[in-house]
Amino acid sequence: MKSNRLVAVIYPWLNLYGGGEVFLEYCNNLLTKSFSTNLYYYNNKKKIHKKLKISKKTNLIPVNSKNFIIDLLCSKFMMFAQAYLIYYFNKHNKNNYRFVFSASGEFFSKFKTIQYIHICIFSLNFFEYKNFGLSNPFKKFARFLSAILCRIFLRIDKKKFKKVFTLTNSRWSLERINKTYIINNKKVLYPTFKIPTYKKNDLKKFNKRDNKFVVLGRVSQDKKIIEAINFFNRIKKILQDAELHIIGPIDKNYLRKIKLKIKDFEKVYFHGLISLNKRDNLLKRSKYGLNCFYSEHFGRSTLEMQKLGMIVFAKNAGGVREILLSDFQKFHNYNELFDNIIKIHFDSEIREQILVNNKKLFEKSLTDRQFSKSFISNFK
Repeated sequence: MKSNRLVAVIYPWLNLYGGGEVFLEYCNNLLTKSFSTNLYYYNNKKKIHKKLKISKKTNLIPVNSKNFIIDLLCSKFMMFAQAYLIYYFNKHNKNNYRFVFSASGEFFSKFKTIQYIHICIFSLNFFEYKNFGLSNPFKKFARFLSAILCRIFLRIDKKKFKKVFTLTNSRWSLERINKTYIINNKKVLYPTFKIPTYKKNDLKKFNKRDNKFVVLGRVSQDKKIIEAINFFNRIKKILQDAELHIIGPIDKNYLRKIKLKIKDFEKVYFHGLISLNKRDNLLKRSKYGLNCFYSEHFGRSTLEMQKLGMIVFAKNAGGVREILLSDFQKFHNYNELFDNIIKIHFDSEIREQILVNNKKLFEKSLTDRQFSKSFISNFK
């Protein structure tokens, strides 16, 4: 294969199926329309997730260390897997590439390199780790030490990614990057791939929807799902016909916690990972969305729910604020969230203004087509 048509794509593991893996799948398959792709990933001895549909045009290149300790670390922690891929690619790669694209964050090579960052993997800012979903002090300290080891191993300093072209998923994420590295070429590219088309909505149609609340996306401890369930029980005392629906992929251990939690609550339903048609039909009948993550870097699920006519609430932090148009949709704590929901639910003027503003933004912008066009333009 001629090097001017051959590109390398980098991603740590292929056994999971969350927003990052869907992003990898989409971008890789988009690139195969113009190039031949070699996809490098760390082989953590787990099967590639069955829902991950990587184009058959892609040459999969599993990588692993022969050192037992390094292999164990890379198989358990994505940060080490990414670090080892950087090392392996630059030392053992024998191909010539037109460019290299890292869908998972920081990467450098002797070829033209493009990295897509939502949060800095090798950041040494201890206080930033809460944005990763870490609240336990021990886990924060462990990540801090891991970042130090990776930076020493790869000789990473503030200028290491200076010449790497950087894409980021929100203006907020770009601010984090600017505090961590010196990078010359960078721009925001909202990850609006596979986003549903806007569902035409107005106050009359919205009022006919059910008082359903939805938590959408990866179901995990850092997403504060149990907190959302506890909060919903408080809302239900006011809106007695309300329901809570939880939709998204989940691991077995957390699934047991969720099932144990909801058995004592009425009208709380866990759906897991369901088809897009079933998901969209449910969202089109629902009024409100909840996002309780401490600091959502962009919030694809928030965008998806708003595209389908819902009013969504999220923490007043991170990049998700860039797609929430009303202050009533943002909250610092659950008391404020409760007050905001009550205000919106019982005040038709506030509700109508939110829906009107949402239509102006979401009807023709932040679309799948816009993302694809903007993404590919970076590789010409």
